[in-house]
Amino acid sequence: MDAAPGTMARATAGIEAVEVKQTVAAHAHARALAVLGLQPQEALWRRLFFYDTPALDLHAGGVVLRARSTAGEPDDSTVKIRPVDPIRVERWRGVPGFKLEADIVGTTVIRSASFTSRQGGAEIDAVARGERSIAKLFSQAQEAFLRALAPTPVELAELLPLGPVHVRRWQVRHAGLPHRVCAEAWRMPDGGSLLELSIKADPAAAAAASAGFSGFLAELGIAVREAPEAKTRTALTSLVAASQR
Repeated sequence: MDAAPGTMARATAGIEAVEVKQTVAAHAHARALAVLGLQPQEALWRRLFFYDTPALDLHAGGVVLRARSTAGEPDDSTVKIRPVDPIRVERWRGVPGFKLEADIVGTTVIRSASFTSRQGGAEIDAVARGERSIAKLFSQAQEAFLRALAPTPVELAELLPLGPVHVRRWQVRHAGLPHRVCAEAWRMPDGGSLLELSIKADPAAAAAASAGFSGFLAELGIAVREAPEAKTRTALTSLVAASQR
């Protein structure tokens, strides 16, 4: 859905939160980290695993299955569906772990619904080693969510564990912007990298926040990609290629 100001209100109607995202141009990664004062030793480290078919059929259908291990925090697993009509997920509103969000990526608004559950220590790694089934990572409630919203049935036993992708994450305040900036640097298995900067905004102020964020980055001289690169798609493509070597 286009993110033009005239359509923003409709695009974010019924949404709980909006995240405005920009992908930093490859040649500008070092500058972005420097001007925002982001130091490697201050980053929060994460490892991400995804579960899909070799042809990435789930992702093609708007389904993302992910597990996440974060330093100093409980592990978790997430089922995400995008795009989604808010009307279809009314029954999950208020359920712990459920989120209904909109991402503004470049000039596009993408609405998504996700359901996250905690995981015990070492369970994600056990699945990666083939010692536990992928199904063990997702609760009955998550599987019900998946069955209700996935465009086609998902057979968890037929999926591949893909990962990890190593992520460094920072959150920083800057005098030139009223929003806190989140930065995520993803390192792909093929050695490639992706740096995304984002802010969270109230849905009612999404259009102004998006314009303000673009202006803020331009003022700092941080070049962004005109065609933003989707983190998850880039990671999945790299992970599948690595699994086939």
